[in-house]
Amino acid sequence: MFEVVSDMGISDVPESRTQFETRVELNARRGGLIHGTRVATVDGWTPIEDIQPGDLIRTVENGFKAVRRISVDTISVPTEESRIEYLPVRVPPSAVDSPGTIWIMPEQGIALEHGTADLTVVAARKLSGLFRIKSDVPASSFDVSALFFDEDEVVYMEGGMRAFCPSGRFGGHSGTSAGYQIAESETAAELVEDIRTEGRVAALANPLGALPAPISLEQVVPLRPSRGARRPGRPGRPLPVI
Repeated sequence: MFEVVSDMGISDVPESRTQFETRVELNARRGGLIHGTRVATVDGWTPIEDIQPGDLIRTVENGFKAVRRISVDTISVPTEESRIEYLPVRVPPSAVDSPGTIWIMPEQGIALEHGTADLTVVAARKLSGLFRIKSDVPASSFDVSALFFDEDEVVYMEGGMRAFCPSGRFGGHSGTSAGYQIAESETAAELVEDIRTEGRVAALANPLGALPAPISLEQVVPLRPSRGARRPGRPGRPLPVI
């Protein structure tokens, strides 16, 4: 079983968001991204441990959203632990075309494409065995961060994987959450098996969806010539006066 060595919340949370029921399939105590994992921000790919409250993160469906709160835990896993529900998930570079290995906590929600465009959230541990993904331990002790927003959001991880970030510290009831379907155990297993059978890597990760370069938030306005002036260089227009 996990031992949480330290647990700290950063920044304030509205009082209305401090009371939540425990989700059946997603448990914040065993959720989060292990330090070294990078997510898409307005400044490009940023390690999860470098993100601060107020930073703008690229979400899948709602543009850039500010992180409202971050929890940071130091986790220790006993050497004899072998239960999947208590082991982090190792995603090798070959699975999602990532430059490096991605480590995810077992109950971290991962959004999978279901049908044409719908996203269904499953616990990361359900991915063990899919495309060489497996449950493992990165070290005897490691740090984990979890991001929280004003509303439930799905953000891009390096390699195009999509991480579900709840609006509060411990999530709400299992079921539909702000438009995202939280799959229960049997449904999640069936969805992952379908992806495995069909070899649909794109259902797990969309590398085209997360741009590695910084993205400007400034509005792009085309430059227009002053009244009466004509732009040079187009057919039928006078050359500029030198």
